[in-house]
Amino acid sequence: MDRELYARFATCRVPYSIVVLIEQYGLLPVEDLPVSRSIKNRYQHALQLDQVPTNLLVPGDPYFPMQLLQIPQPVYGLFFRGNPSLLKQPMISIIGSRQPSPSYSKRLSFLRPFFQSPFVTVSGGARGIDSLVHRLSLKHHQATIAVLASGFDSLYPAQHEKLFQWIQQAGLLLSEYAAPTPVKKHQFLERNRIISGLTSGLIIVEAAHKSGTMNTAGHALEQGKDVYCIPGCPTEKHFQGTNQLIAEGAIPLLNPQEVSKSILMNVDKWESRLL
Repeated sequence: MDRELYARFATCRVPYSIVVLIEQYGLLPVEDLPVSRSIKNRYQHALQLDQVPTNLLVPGDPYFPMQLLQIPQPVYGLFFRGNPSLLKQPMISIIGSRQPSPSYSKRLSFLRPFFQSPFVTVSGGARGIDSLVHRLSLKHHQATIAVLASGFDSLYPAQHEKLFQWIQQAGLLLSEYAAPTPVKKHQFLERNRIISGLTSGLIIVEAAHKSGTMNTAGHALEQGKDVYCIPGCPTEKHFQGTNQLIAEGAIPLLNPQEVSKSILMNVDKWESRLL
């Protein structure tokens, strides 16, 4: 399909199922689409756009992460600010609670091997562990990618504006939402599949039983990714989610050095399946 059509449809959030139909049969009359009126309106609006954004990665672009087409609820358009070539380097997703435990600093220090080359860290730019992952990466002169749940005109949280500027300069900001898209609660759950989908493994520093972190873990497991969790005291709420995941089959992260080597080997195998 023509690149401009991908860009038009991604800008207007046309579902990937419709994009697949267009890839197979070419442009269809709006009345022939087997979708709701709201989706038909998006489709029509996409075809009528005066111009499409240039800071957008779609299938066929050199840096578009093709692995995102192979996950449930595929992603075929990513808006970016920063260096998109980082998407071709070994990446590891590291996430955790927005309200960290008192021992968060020790737990992040324990992960030091992941804050060194050749990894690019991926997280969600949120308060708590996510932002600390980005800050630690920048401190160690390591590239980092923040996957956001809003358009670039409505960066959230607002108090991370300076952090997002640093990430844009030394790393990469990503969003599946066009720049004017405001923050909405459901978008945080949607973006979580991208955080897990970009990499072959997900590391969870800590997580309560019910949290956005657990939602991301669910996406990772659905995508067939390895999930690594740092164990914690079972009586503390900050670790109930990670301990539950370990009990259900997640990998206890006990030796970061060895796990980092293993993940790098898995990256090579994982990427070879995409060729």
